[in-house]
Amino acid sequence: MKNEKSYFGAAGAPKVPETHRPAAGMARSARRRTPSPAWRYAPRSFIFAFLLAQACLCAPAAAEELSLLAGVTDTDDHTSGTYAWGLEYRQPLLAHLDASFGYLNEGHLPSHHRDGGMLQLWATSGAWRDRLAFAVGAGPYWYFDTQYQQNPQGYINQHGVGAIVSARATFGLSRRWFVLLDANQVMLANPATRIILIGMGYRLEDTPVTLKWQQDAPTDAATELNNEVGFFVGETTLNNLSSNKSSDFGFEYRRRWASHVELSTSVLEEGSGALESHASASGEVWATQEFLAGRLGVGLGVGPLVALSAYNTADGRSGSSVVGLASMTLTWRVAHALALRASWHRAFTSDDQDRDIITVGLGLRF
Repeated sequence: MKNEKSYFGAAGAPKVPETHRPAAGMARSARRRTPSPAWRYAPRSFIFAFLLAQACLCAPAAAEELSLLAGVTDTDDHTSGTYAWGLEYRQPLLAHLDASFGYLNEGHLPSHHRDGGMLQLWATSGAWRDRLAFAVGAGPYWYFDTQYQQNPQGYINQHGVGAIVSARATFGLSRRWFVLLDANQVMLANPATRIILIGMGYRLEDTPVTLKWQQDAPTDAATELNNEVGFFVGETTLNNLSSNKSSDFGFEYRRRWASHVELSTSVLEEGSGALESHASASGEVWATQEFLAGRLGVGLGVGPLVALSAYNTADGRSGSSVVGLASMTLTWRVAHALALRASWHRAFTSDDQDRDIITVGLGLRF
């Protein structure tokens, strides 16, 4: 989610300090840039994520962890710094091997507003006196970078796959709660950065789970409710340097296809602001996990978003008819057949029209 500060003056031209403006040759090269296909990195990243999810779901009984972190970002040449924050889900695989999926927002460096998803494997020391533990991890970093460019819209949305290496210290405050300190190095991305994060985490219940393509007999009446229809409202933010926004609403149907796999389809009406008012339809496949006796659920999804009519973006360009979606969802069951749901969709394109779609809503299960 990017709340970028406006870099546009009264005439609509981007205002960037001289030190951050590319040379004329670089600008001409940028104008000749051939956009990468929107799905260039999606299939292999999703396959890796799905295989990692399967490994996690087939792991021995162990406590999954959810963490929220915040800190600072510094470039390798120490010329600029900014804030950083992140989210992480972590699952032990073996006695000294963990896997994690996380989101990292590197803040607003000059001419770069970068964030992305991480998949990491961790070698862990085990807890000393059930309190202090250390770990080192590494994995791919699938990033989205809004960069300043001297082109008609004043920016580009750059996608790529880099690498991230991390070192961590964790201290347990209780059986469930812990604090952590992370040192991270982002490599194979321009600019390379160092990120220091501190945070708080929570260990969920020790629940053995196994990925199966046919569901077991339900242990709770609510698990028999494999269908969900919902209504949601939210906001779209266009990932440019002025962060144009618009309000949204829509409907979703979701079906549990297997123990940890769900399918969804939705219709979304995006109001004017970031984009001209238009309707879109999406279809996604989700890897899901439930905690706290089925009351809390999380999921990762991927799929296409298809515009049902022509539209223009806030800067006057024709809108993309098909974009890719990479999504996260969180749900809380408030009653037997009623659930609250919050979702965050990153829509990514090959023509500099990336956007974030954040929604909250109510779902009825049956």
